[in-house]
Amino acid sequence: MSKQVALVTGAAGGFGSAIGRSLHDVGYHVVLADISQQRLEALSEHLGASSRYTYMVMDVCDITQVQAVADTIQANVGENINVLVNNAGILEKNYCLQDTGPPAADKIFDVNLKGCFNCTSVLSRKMAKQRYGRIINIASIAGVWGASGGSAYAASKAGLIKASESWARELGPLNIVVTAVAPGICKTNMFGQFINVEKASASENASKLEKSMVPSGRFGTPEDIAEVVTFLATCKTTFINGTVIEMDGGMRVGQI
Repeated sequence: MSKQVALVTGAAGGFGSAIGRSLHDVGYHVVLADISQQRLEALSEHLGASSRYTYMVMDVCDITQVQAVADTIQANVGENINVLVNNAGILEKNYCLQDTGPPAADKIFDVNLKGCFNCTSVLSRKMAKQRYGRIINIASIAGVWGASGGSAYAASKAGLIKASESWARELGPLNIVVTAVAPGICKTNMFGQFINVEKASASENASKLEKSMVPSGRFGTPEDIAEVVTFLATCKTTFINGTVIEMDGGMRVGQI
């Protein structure tokens, strides 16, 4: 594992930081990439010192930056990236009746979908040379169900799910496995604009609310998602390929 390198995009967010820590704890050298230098510095303080963390500023929408980061990692760490976690994403309210809907949608599609295309294109070429790779895309249950007030977000994540399935077919013969994880309601700042899950959890009727929505009896956490991502990164089998793992605590079966 000392020679295994994982790149996590959107690393300064709730999912990204949890995924980075989890991969680090099982032995990966983890490259934590984010568009914000300030957030990366805060993340560095949060995760603590380790020679197996590398922090890099990168805009996933700029393929030249993605290429530069990939080349720098190979030069400085001495190894190719074995695991790519396409986690960078944005979630904004977006209504089709609003004049601001189309331009807002462009931004969401650029980050959530085009950004994943850029990273996958660059890193899969390096993985193909070594005949090994794991690409894990963080989608959303909204990409399966849809989301009122979040149509662009849902469409971008639905596109990522279908891209994941397509890449699995393209890259499978090269021993590169592509999977996707589709989280449901989780306690992150990003989702807070739709529902304040922390406030809901602290309310008097929190238990009733969560149990009525989620058969597991609670909302998800970034650590839940990180657990599954780490499993997909480390499992030896290549037979989990093109799979989309829905992590919603059973919400789909829990609704009447």
